[in-house]
Amino acid sequence: MLRLIGGYLGLGMVAIAIILALSPLPLDFQHLFLGWGIIGASGALGYGLMGRWVQQLNQQQNYIDYLFGENPFPVWVCHRDTEQFLAVNRAAMATYGYSEAEFLQLRLGDLNGDRYSADGYANADHPPQLYHRTRTGQELTVELTQIACYYQNQPAQLMIVQDVTVQQQTALALQNQKVQYRILANNVPSSVVLLFDRDLYCTFAAGTDLQSFSRDHHSLEGRTLAEALPPEIQACFEPLHHRALEGESFTLELPLHDRIYLMSLLPIYDARGEVSQAMSIAQDITERKRLEAQLHRSAFYDPVTQLPNKTWFLEHLQLQLTCCQAGKTGFFSVFFLELERFNSVKYSLGHSWAVQMMVATAERLVSCLNLADPVARVGDHSLALLLTNLYTPLDATAIAEYIHQQLNQPLEIDSQELFSSVAIGIAVIDTPDRTEQSPEDVLQAADTAMNYARTQEGVNHAIFAPQMSEAAAARFVLEADLRGAIQSQAFEVHYQPIIALENLKLIGFEALMRWQHPRHGWIDPSRFIPVAEETGLMGLIDWWILGEACRQLAQWQKQWHGPQPLLLSVNVSGALLNQFGLRDRLRQVILTNHIPRGSLKLEITEPVLMQHPSAIQTILDPIHNLGIKLAVDDFGTGYSCLESLYHLPIDTIKIDPSFIRDMEHNADHLEMIRMMLNLAQSLNIEVTAEGIETPGQLAGLRSLACRYGQGYLFHAPVPAAQVLGLIERDRLWGWQSDNSPFPVE
Repeated sequence: MLRLIGGYLGLGMVAIAIILALSPLPLDFQHLFLGWGIIGASGALGYGLMGRWVQQLNQQQNYIDYLFGENPFPVWVCHRDTEQFLAVNRAAMATYGYSEAEFLQLRLGDLNGDRYSADGYANADHPPQLYHRTRTGQELTVELTQIACYYQNQPAQLMIVQDVTVQQQTALALQNQKVQYRILANNVPSSVVLLFDRDLYCTFAAGTDLQSFSRDHHSLEGRTLAEALPPEIQACFEPLHHRALEGESFTLELPLHDRIYLMSLLPIYDARGEVSQAMSIAQDITERKRLEAQLHRSAFYDPVTQLPNKTWFLEHLQLQLTCCQAGKTGFFSVFFLELERFNSVKYSLGHSWAVQMMVATAERLVSCLNLADPVARVGDHSLALLLTNLYTPLDATAIAEYIHQQLNQPLEIDSQELFSSVAIGIAVIDTPDRTEQSPEDVLQAADTAMNYARTQEGVNHAIFAPQMSEAAAARFVLEADLRGAIQSQAFEVHYQPIIALENLKLIGFEALMRWQHPRHGWIDPSRFIPVAEETGLMGLIDWWILGEACRQLAQWQKQWHGPQPLLLSVNVSGALLNQFGLRDRLRQVILTNHIPRGSLKLEITEPVLMQHPSAIQTILDPIHNLGIKLAVDDFGTGYSCLESLYHLPIDTIKIDPSFIRDMEHNADHLEMIRMMLNLAQSLNIEVTAEGIETPGQLAGLRSLACRYGQGYLFHAPVPAAQVLGLIERDRLWGWQSDNSPFPVE
């Protein structure tokens, strides 16, 4: 107010000075009176204006609050130094989705989106264009108008936000020549910006890194791409610019010489919306890539030993768990090893010796176990490793014992021999439920098992077993007994007749494994065969059964008087099919036992055929060429791909007993059997029905023209000693004489 009054008084004094300057001395009183009149008028005018100003001042605060709060654009005030929000209007809250209280807890940088660049704040010629992200994740392109001010006695910035997302999208779609040159004018460090027209003539070249292309902008502009750039660079650039001229925008990393460039290429459209030029922006990111590599190594590798660290191992373990859940990999085990002599070496020979001992131990483990992945350091004196396709306690124990044997050998460090004894804890991931664990829980389980091993006298390794149940304990015992049975050949092979249903004559037998446990008696195959398959023992069992059955077949052929050689059908697992040298070993079995061609048939289940449909043909074709027939066992259980029957050398399909069991009372099953028979007939494949138990089932299958069958209606599986009696019975009476009723065991 005082300034306003003084201003008007000053105006009066200026008037007096003008009168004095224009009037001759002595001063005329009329002029003096006129001067003082002007002063008075000025004062009156000032008084009137001052009153009006006071009235406006009283309304100013409410008006400012109204303009701030009701502004349709987001407006906020933030601290000039810390960028902490001090005040926001309703439009800002509505646009960004934060409440006022939440806004006041944020800083300006918290709104930045993924494409945010701090360069936006440095452009004084135009409101900076930034990328903000709302609370819901929506990205906005905004322009900020900034005004320096004070708010509540704090240095602040008043910012008005304009959402230009739509405008930016439109501008990018319809760039004109002016926009091109504004983009080119931007100063991008360590970069090169080039424009080429549709004839690949360079129309513009700029950037701080042109020297890396061995050219300056004068020699680049006006020349073709082939003329402007060295041949090795031109060979890389030309196909990229062709893609951009076809309307494609893309970014890639491009190594040139000893540098790495981030290349961004985009089409430039003219006023008609047609691609007229291609722009390429190459930024040298060599240093950034080097720093990224350093950061990655510091994040995932131990700086002392240079071994992968715990973070790396947990990520690797998480990936393995995820793949196992998806069925992409098999089960596995995690080994946790504690170097028991680490501290003693550390405090006697020094820390560097202890570190070298740890590194040498890890290298020994990688070498002796032939590991594809490195061993990780997961503690001060602890290592961890992951072994795939190792998912049984006995195998894990065998590996642990092997590790102890290897580490009992001295480690040579600087011509000094050191011994690295370890305590081992093992977490076996052998069920789908266990794959649901977190990697931290799995590693903790192995660590817990290691500590358990340390507390047990005479124990140097242990397998983690939470809530060990009697069933799980029995399974481990069964597995151990199964290994013992393999070593002692405690299995037996029983044989079930296969009958030609048309004339009810014997054509052969199916070999079935049986196991009489010394304490538990006969054990059902459904109990021990899955264990054998899981533990990798099934391949050994298969070869034993195959050899024993073929030996018996050679003897029975001498007593056989049928029109065709006696047929022997043997079940084999996927483990046997995947063994190296399978064909040669089968050939040796056939030659040794003088098995006629077509007399031996291998039965393979549908799941085995479907695991690797492309690879299985390369396995089966050589087997079939040996004169060995092939059958699909348990056909119709839902695993098979019918298309595979067209390509694989299959001679027989065996209808699963579940269909035969219900065929008399289930029309759907009867129709399924009919469809299988029609399919097999069209492919010239034989069909054997398994599980025939009633005369009604037999009659139904014969009415459908099913050629072969087996089941308890004819005979239960018998030991080898009773087979000759069945052969003689078939020769004398067949399988339908009243003198030879169907015996059932």
